[in-house]
Amino acid sequence: MALIPDADWDQGPAHIAAKIEEIKAAFLAEKVPLAETVALNPATNLFHVVPIPVQNAPLVGALLSRVLDAVDDAVQGNNGLRVDSREVRVLTRAAQRYGNDPQRLEMDFTSVAVGLRRQVHKTRELPDSEDNLALLEAVEEGARGLRAAHPEVAANRTSLAAQALRELSPDQKAELAEALPVLQAISEGVMAEDFAADIPALINDALLPLPTGAPRLPGMDASARVFSRATKMSVLERTGGVVHKMDGHAAIKTIKIGKAMYDLGGFLGWLVQLGLKVFGIL
Repeated sequence: MALIPDADWDQGPAHIAAKIEEIKAAFLAEKVPLAETVALNPATNLFHVVPIPVQNAPLVGALLSRVLDAVDDAVQGNNGLRVDSREVRVLTRAAQRYGNDPQRLEMDFTSVAVGLRRQVHKTRELPDSEDNLALLEAVEEGARGLRAAHPEVAANRTSLAAQALRELSPDQKAELAEALPVLQAISEGVMAEDFAADIPALINDALLPLPTGAPRLPGMDASARVFSRATKMSVLERTGGVVHKMDGHAAIKTIKIGKAMYDLGGFLGWLVQLGLKVFGIL
């Protein structure tokens, strides 16, 4: 409340409520930063993600090539990895689809590095073969290289590493499951696909099927993608005339989450509020 200027208090309760929502969204965006922009596609009137430009493209290309070569080597022989293994699928998809998205590449490389490190050095699910160690080294170096070339991505990793997630309650999981079809209906492309994969990973129970190989606990990166994008959509909804442009979408006419009914702005505000709770801010 102290962040609201005195002049705003004279403009009535509705204005103050809107200012409070703005402050919440800005605070959550600071806690879960992503080096990307969320925009409204003027052709479809749906939200989508715009990645930051790739810096030092030759370096990024070389890092990707090294990772893909290491993947090819690792799926040969008795290394415990197959073309349908989660690590192989994530890295192949990253190279094919996210080569122009430094933030997503860094997240996927980091996720695979964590998984490989655990399976090779701790659980011994994978042998510490030369090929597996070479793959681990390639993805670790890839993540470091992406951070070195993109300071914003490096800063985001540092920020996310300092965060702690709170477990969702059963009611919150059920509500997040209800939110998924709405989020998919108002977004497109990579953003819609990420919601479809990330929300089941956050819920992580029988409410929705988990993607093959999903971790047993909600991942920081999946949480960051869901709630960072929710905040950016919330800001756009308040400032960009989004509701008028999206009038034709049936999914936002009346949104029911649990026992509550929302319009688009209220729905996105609820999602921001949930994000603040998940990241221990409220």
